[in-house]
Amino acid sequence: MIQFSIDDKQKISAAIQAAERRTSGEFVAVVARRADPYSSIALLWAAGLALLLPALLLSLPMGLRFLHIYQLQLLSFGLAVLIIMLWPALHLALVPKAVKHARASRLARAQFYEQGVQLTAGHSGVLFFVSLAEHYVEIVADKGIHEKVGAERWQGIVASFVAQVRRGEVTEGFSAAIGAIGDAMAEHYPRAADDRDELSDGLIEI
Repeated sequence: MIQFSIDDKQKISAAIQAAERRTSGEFVAVVARRADPYSSIALLWAAGLALLLPALLLSLPMGLRFLHIYQLQLLSFGLAVLIIMLWPALHLALVPKAVKHARASRLARAQFYEQGVQLTAGHSGVLFFVSLAEHYVEIVADKGIHEKVGAERWQGIVASFVAQVRRGEVTEGFSAAIGAIGDAMAEHYPRAADDRDELSDGLIEI
């Protein structure tokens, strides 16, 4: 899992401050270690395995009584839940990609409101959201900003960020993405003379 040093955080904060000097837009960067515990997914897989166990046991020449099969079912369910929950890589692998992205997107939107990005004076706040476990990246902004900037440009920024992360340039990727968002915002939301800093400039980890 990616860890951010104090130096990394300072570089990202500096990138946010530099971007905000060119526009009236406000930028918030949030990194989530994981968007959801996915407990229900672990329970579903464990229940499925436990339900299949009797068919396997009854096919074997062991002469097990139904009570013993039921006890083995309960044991297998408990063990399966324990193994899946304590093995993060396996747990995430069992979660469908669509579910992971849906949960991460839901968290991104929740953070947009929790961090107060929607409350900026000019409704010019932008959230750059990354969920590490789900390998998910999203730029969240007010509808008016999306309409002006366009989804294609946002997608290009996200794609460039992902490419840098794959090369191991995580901090550089954050700085470049925030800079690119700042460029896009500056075209439509130039910095005003009375502009003030309304939101946190630091990397927010959750």
